[in-house]
Amino acid sequence: MFRQAAGVTRVVARPSIVKPRAQHLRWNSSATTPTRCPKLPWALGLLAAGGAGYCLGRGSSDRTSSSTPAPAPRAFSSAPGIPSAASEADIPVASPVTVLGLVASNAKIREQAQSFVFANGPTQGRVDVVRVSSNNPVEDEWAVGVGRGLGGGEALYVGVYDGHAGWATSAVLKQALIRYVSGALSQLPPSSDGDIIDSAIKNAFTRLDDRIMAAARQATESSAAEHGAASAIRALAPAIAGSCALLSVYDAASSTLRTAVTGDSRAVLGVWSPAAGVFDAEALSKDQTGFNEDEVRRLDAEHPGELADMIDPKSGRLMGIAVTRAFGDHRWKWPNEAVSAAQARLFGYEPRPKSKTPPYMTARPEVTTRRVSSSDFAILASDGLWDVISDADAVTCVERWLAANKAGRPESVTPGPSKFTVGDDGYASWKATPGDFAIEDLDSAAVCLVKNALGGRRRGMFCGAMTAYSPLSRYVRDDITVQVIFFRDPYGNDK
Repeated sequence: MFRQAAGVTRVVARPSIVKPRAQHLRWNSSATTPTRCPKLPWALGLLAAGGAGYCLGRGSSDRTSSSTPAPAPRAFSSAPGIPSAASEADIPVASPVTVLGLVASNAKIREQAQSFVFANGPTQGRVDVVRVSSNNPVEDEWAVGVGRGLGGGEALYVGVYDGHAGWATSAVLKQALIRYVSGALSQLPPSSDGDIIDSAIKNAFTRLDDRIMAAARQATESSAAEHGAASAIRALAPAIAGSCALLSVYDAASSTLRTAVTGDSRAVLGVWSPAAGVFDAEALSKDQTGFNEDEVRRLDAEHPGELADMIDPKSGRLMGIAVTRAFGDHRWKWPNEAVSAAQARLFGYEPRPKSKTPPYMTARPEVTTRRVSSSDFAILASDGLWDVISDADAVTCVERWLAANKAGRPESVTPGPSKFTVGDDGYASWKATPGDFAIEDLDSAAVCLVKNALGGRRRGMFCGAMTAYSPLSRYVRDDITVQVIFFRDPYGNDK
């Protein structure tokens, strides 16, 4: 997610129409990876949190400590020779970037694709997931799992966590948010009304964020911690970075889908209309940005007289950030003196220039509740998808994917020309519309949706988007995570 505040620089396999068998997984609490199970009433899939580190160089050992062993003698190699050249023209200067053609691009987009099944009464549902990274390290995370729901019954949890200004916050949410919400719902009586259920979900979100921020604040203010202490930097990381959170909870017993959103990841329901014979798009969440009038009113009421300093009406940003609600993001929540202390002691960022009465941001979500039918489907995605495709066109893409899947063959695809729209800022952009869809990836609806968002039958655009390398890729595409929930398995693999 491009959540860079003003003035701050922040530092997939083969194409096939063969229908794969979805994974039945059981989570073994004594192990670190799922184990296969031949059959379960509910399937659980969790992608282990990925991470990458920066190589900051090799420092010298602390030779003053008596407990530090002497380093072993190192062997040295002779310096290599320099190849000679008759002229400068003979010295190779070709780009090191590898060009990805269609086959390689199809493979890359599937590198982080998975599918899971779950029980839905007499039928079986399915969740297709894909993540396509742009940032390095990737800032998006996701989770799919089955656990205790309302009154202790079983529920399916599907979450998208779109990080910004770093990956640490979304990594924490991946491990903890579903467990917080599951624990809160399981303690409620099954007869609880909607307001009580919504409050339990909202409070679970805020308790987790409070815990993240409190741990970071304690590390920042501890008199025992040395300046630049590694343990304090570790504790502060999920508070310095931030993350949106989109979580849907499906109760199969009542066919109820509850969706909670903090930030601007979005959930859209594809609702089957028998009379029209098509799917209609229905938003299950509303982006929380400065373009959301409800959010502007909330902030104005909480911080009277500061609206002009808080919200930029042209960009919709809140003091430089694109969302008005998120986990982490200490600069929009802590008093300025606390932010300055983290900056001085632990390499944190400076306070926001016009911050007067924080907190301006909250992790408290808005919750919607919707009864669904087995013929419906839901799309959950980070804003990297919604930046380039509308709710209605995304539903149309999945609808055509379902039709091709039912027919057992992809649509015929004629490659089309690639052309960008150049904005006033000089940057190129595009939109994905049905006329440029390539419905051919029948192994995963999520892969099909992302591929069409990045070009579809405009092969040059798609291959270019997949070839784009970090950090340039951040100007081409955002991290994109998509989950498609089918309440009836489109492959017909019912129990």
